[in-house]
Amino acid sequence: MNLLRKCLVTVCLSAVSWGSCDAAVPAPDVEAVAEVYGDGIALSAVILDYGQPIAASSVEVADFRVPGRNILQAYVADHAAKGKQKLSAGKYVVLELEQLPMTDQGMESAHDEQDRAARKKAGKSGPELGSHGNPQPLKKITAEVQQQGMLKGTDGTLYPPTGILKSSSTRELLVENFRQGIFTDPKQNNAQLMYNLYIPENYDPQRQYPLVLFMHDAGTVSPENMATLYQGKGAVAWTTPEWQAKHPCFDLAPQYDTVIVNDNYQYGPELDRTIHLVNDLLDKYSIDKKRIYNTGQSMGGMTSIAMDVKYPDFFAASYLVACKWDENVTAPLGAQNIWAVAAAGDPGASPSMTKILNGLEHNGAKVLRQTLDLTAPQTTLNKQAASMITPDCHIYYTLYNGGSHRSTWQHAYDLQPVMEWIFAQHK
Repeated sequence: MNLLRKCLVTVCLSAVSWGSCDAAVPAPDVEAVAEVYGDGIALSAVILDYGQPIAASSVEVADFRVPGRNILQAYVADHAAKGKQKLSAGKYVVLELEQLPMTDQGMESAHDEQDRAARKKAGKSGPELGSHGNPQPLKKITAEVQQQGMLKGTDGTLYPPTGILKSSSTRELLVENFRQGIFTDPKQNNAQLMYNLYIPENYDPQRQYPLVLFMHDAGTVSPENMATLYQGKGAVAWTTPEWQAKHPCFDLAPQYDTVIVNDNYQYGPELDRTIHLVNDLLDKYSIDKKRIYNTGQSMGGMTSIAMDVKYPDFFAASYLVACKWDENVTAPLGAQNIWAVAAAGDPGASPSMTKILNGLEHNGAKVLRQTLDLTAPQTTLNKQAASMITPDCHIYYTLYNGGSHRSTWQHAYDLQPVMEWIFAQHK
């Protein structure tokens, strides 16, 4: 706290007049702001509502403490949202937090080790088709914050330090923009499929929009419809304001309550049910049938490949993340727009994807490959990914040097040139 602010506290505590220092001044209301990162949803900001305008000159990072987190910025705002503004006063104080280091865990690890050990003991490998796994409750994000310094309102009111304050509400950025639904499939005896759907802002039925289908990993199998939105960026990356400003699109994220593919390259009825869901949306909304894209990680990526094999003319492009499939049946991918990404440290996806792409090359397809260093800045990775794109190639393979199964999808949906390339493809 700087000298001027120390003087302010001293003056207030000495009851010398410089505005009101009434102990009855109510504590601010606190809202937690949650954001989805590569390894799942986490607290990204805390917003305090003081009810009256606070002078920007009285707000500093040192005035606040969020237990266990580093505060990057503290600023006033005239509405409860992140995004620093050049304001002299505002009723809200926004605390932007430093992102926590990503872990190689995520939702999938909550039950993976125990399940894998039990299956290995029983002579089995990989997720069992139709099993329900061990779903975890959805992560609830809350916040605690302490005001340590003195703040000043524009009317002279002084807001003294507080004890620990707890959030009364939570905003879930991007996640909050999805609608939840349940599709009843008349082609499968009215079997149901949960889903999350993002509809472009200012949707105009006179205009046609692309649709991206994201399918989650086996660790996100859950009866909770929104689990797929919390586990990482795969579903939400296509709905950021920046992406939607350039590429307004529908974003469909089904929620599977069972494992829908296995390591024997078998799939359940959910694969066709998902295609039926997309077709149902095509009947309800103005979606461009020539610009439907699919992507998925692990189980979801395997499902993407299986769809591309069974429905080779359905998708305009596929982004295959940390997945594998039987290279003996993947010849149809040779005529499709494919970008695959895996990590060298992934014992399943890396060798399988290499076999698949080698097979496509053997049959005459052109495949371009690159290896990226996960420790490099994202701007460097994006430049390297963009440098590989050429008009005479429609199959690409990005291999992360090192990494692991889960770390692949923790980073894959930050490769903006890849996502741009996917959306540039048409049937």
